[in-house]
Order: sequence, then C-alpha cells, then structure tokens
Amino acid sequence: MRMGFLKACALLAVPVFVLGAFGCAEEVGQNSGYLLQDTELYPEVSAPYEEESKAALARWEESKNNLLTSADVAREVAAELFAYACYNEEYLDRFVYFSDQNGSTEVGLGASEATVQNYKLMVRGTEENPGYKYHYTLKYVDRNSTGLPSAVFSTGNRLRFVSDGNKLYRFNADNIEYIDDDALGDDVLTCTWNIDGGSWGTDDSPVVKRSGQKLTLDEIEQEIIAYAQNGWEAIIHGNINILADDIVESATITEMASGEHTIYTVVMNVDTDVANADETSKAMLMSANSPASDCNWVSREDGGGFTIIYQIWDNGLFKLYGLNETWEGSIIGMSGSIKSTLSVKYSYSARDTDMTEKLAMLEEAKKLNEG
Repeated sequence: MRMGFLKACALLAVPVFVLGAFGCAEEVGQNSGYLLQDTELYPEVSAPYEEESKAALARWEESKNNLLTSADVAREVAAELFAYACYNEEYLDRFVYFSDQNGSTEVGLGASEATVQNYKLMVRGTEENPGYKYHYTLKYVDRNSTGLPSAVFSTGNRLRFVSDGNKLYRFNADNIEYIDDDALGDDVLTCTWNIDGGSWGTDDSPVVKRSGQKLTLDEIEQEIIAYAQNGWEAIIHGNINILADDIVESATITEMASGEHTIYTVVMNVDTDVANADETSKAMLMSANSPASDCNWVSREDGGGFTIIYQIWDNGLFKLYGLNETWEGSIIGMSGSIKSTLSVKYSYSARDTDMTEKLAMLEEAKKLNEG
C-alpha cells in the first residue's frame, strides 16, 4: 500500500544504528516506531510571519465578493502565504516534519517507481547555546525495468545529526526496506545505519534561529533567486519561485474551524509555461533532481501539470503541504518523464520535538566508535 496525494503518514521509524567504521557492526538501538502525536494540535510555538499572514488573509476575505478582483487576489495571497509559511521555519524554536514522496519514471523502454521519505527535526538555540538538527533521507526503488542501475534512483540515503554546538555526525544507510509490522503498517521505510567516517564530528553550521529583521516579501524573492543561482539548498519548498510574476495560474482558499482556531486549505495550480521560463525555478528543479538534466515541467494539456496543496493554521504555520507534478528531462543520456506526488505533515509540540532518545542514541554511537 502506498500513500496517496496529501495522505502523509505521520508514523515514523527510528532505524537500527549500526557502526560500519573499520568493519564494526554493533547495534546502538533496536528498531522501534513512534507516532507524531500532535499534527492536529495548534502549534505551541510563535509564528514569526503571523502578522503578515493574517494581513494577506484579510485581503483575501475583503476580495471574495468582488468578481472582478477575487481571482487575482486569491492567486497573490496563496503565493504569499506559501512563502511566509516556508520562511517561518527559519525563525522557529522547533519543528518536525515527515515527508513521503512517490515518483514514477518513464525512461528508455522501461519504467521505475521509487519512494523517498524524509524526517527532519530542528531544535534551534542561540549562538551561545546552539541546538540540534536530525534529518534523514531514505529512498527505495519499488520497481525498475529501465535497464539503468537502481542506484541511479536511490542515491543520498543518509542521516545528518548536528550536535555538540557545531559538529556533524553523519550516517549512511544500508538494508533499506519497508517495515512489516501490524502496528506500524507497511508504508514506512527503515534501514540500518553505518557511520560515515569522513563526516564524523566534523565542523558544520550551528543550529540557531535566524537573527536580524525578518525578510520582507521582496527580500524573500531575492533570496530565493540568490540561493538558486548559487546552488544552495532552497528554503522555499516545492523547487519553485512561487513569487515569480504570474507563476500561479489559479488558486482557491477555503477555511474550516478547528476548535477556537481556523485552518486554511489552499490549492494552487502552477502555470508550467511560466515556471519553465523562470530561470530560478528551473535551476531549483534540476538541482533537486540531480543527476537528471534538461528538466522541464509538463503542462496539464500534455498529460502533466503542477499543483500545490497546503494547509496553514490561522497564525500562518504549515499544518501540511503536498505537491503533484510531472516533469521531463534526461537521466544518464536517456530522456524520460517523472510523475511525482509529495505529502508532508508538521508538528510543533514539545513531545514530538523531544531530542532525548536521539541524543542518547548518538552518545552510544560515539562511545562505540571511540572503542
């Protein structure tokens, strides 16, 4: 059973940790499961862009009864809210998300299907007392008849653990498989981890909240462009400059009550012609899908399309987001097309972002590695 669009599974696995340096293979922790318990709980952290998000929503509310302007305002507000939600994460004390992506690739005379899952937990501190980052990526080839090695579709399986101020402890993944457990279901990937000796205790950026004044919307767009030009990991999600002129073709915004609060659901259809003509968006698409090259989004008229669906709380923080897109490009000299769905769920609670178990595991790994 695979997850559908916007059906992100919040059930996660803590993989078995195995030390692979010098041929050692000692377990640090038993494979166990745990649940992101608070994805439906109103965030326990302040939203940096709450004021800006509420102002954008007020603009949308005011425009709803104006047939001449409501569609344009909805497009603008949808893009702004998405940008604010992404950049909220730069200034938060803590958050965690789990993402599940399923893609099918048609290349040459064959096809492949692959699953990518990410778990990212950030607990930020100050320059004097930095926090922690725990981020793993697992990829699994579900089917492959392309003639290309499965490794082409499943590179980069690793865990990046930043602790001890500014030290990176990286693990590489082996034996990736789906969990076979009645309690956990069969949608979650697990693995064994081996220490990456070349990136064990090396210097990394300290995990701190962004300092200084918040970026304005114009400054956010300029940073999106600069990050893409330099090949840096994007802060904006979706591998697209959502603030580019006319890149949102249409958008709808709906609201529903959640206790004393409101959840907003936004559906944005991206204009693939505009996206393909936007150098920033194209650069992000190719960077995120390396080793593919010559990438272009496929239009809805040609059997593709690009839709972003997301939910925010009334303070502007993401509750969830998802993408449904088709793009084409070349992989090792062979042209092909890729259909992909991504779904991501967030939590901001103290118990879902608790680092106690993970830090204990890291300390045990360090002791075994020193031995």
